[in-house]
Amino acid sequence: MITRHHLGLAFGSMLILYFPVIFADFVVLAAIASGVCIGVLLPDIQMKKPRTFRALSLAWILVQVFKRTVLYLNIHLYQYIFRIQPESDDKRLTHSLPGVVFLTGMIVCILVIIMWAFPAPLATHSLKFFLAGIIAGLVFHFLEDTCTKKGMYPFYPFNETYHISGSIQPCNTKDPRIRLFHIQAIAIVVAIILLYGSGLCPEYLKWPVSVSAMGICILLMIYKAEVRVVCPVPITHKQSGAIKRGGS
Repeated sequence: MITRHHLGLAFGSMLILYFPVIFADFVVLAAIASGVCIGVLLPDIQMKKPRTFRALSLAWILVQVFKRTVLYLNIHLYQYIFRIQPESDDKRLTHSLPGVVFLTGMIVCILVIIMWAFPAPLATHSLKFFLAGIIAGLVFHFLEDTCTKKGMYPFYPFNETYHISGSIQPCNTKDPRIRLFHIQAIAIVVAIILLYGSGLCPEYLKWPVSVSAMGICILLMIYKAEVRVVCPVPITHKQSGAIKRGGS
């Protein structure tokens, strides 16, 4: 999906999933929201540089820093440990389970070091929620791109054939499904606010309700996007080049 779709859907999903902890704490909301926004942007290493400086330019700068640090280390580990040599601009690096696991591990290590170096209670508390937001953003990105036609290669670079994809083309303005996903998220958020605000939902049920609502939201997206596992087929050199250059 394109950047604004990722951000919009990820923010709505964050409100659904984390509502029990962000309802009355602005600091927690800010920490989780900033983490989600960063996490949902990082995997799009194929993002093009905006022609003029605007809000998306900050996202592009963030991705460039990520490519020259964490992704650079990831590629070298593949080369020296597994004798695999993926290209730095291959979007499958960050649109796969190994990529998400490695990225999450690196972020956890970095934030743990920061929390150890600056053990102030407020900073440690905020960084924990920031980390939770980043992980959620990465997962949201993975799930959202699974609904697109280009989809995900879940085991890349260890396997280049298994492919999970839906039928959505994000740039097709005639397809209403992405707009419906946004409306669906907004409707669920409003329903949760009314439920929690009315006092009808006991405290011990708030997390189960939020997690269940998030699960329903994801299942509806997958169903509407007609997500399927594509049978393994050999990828030609031409197809591989198209995947590396393309967005999701």
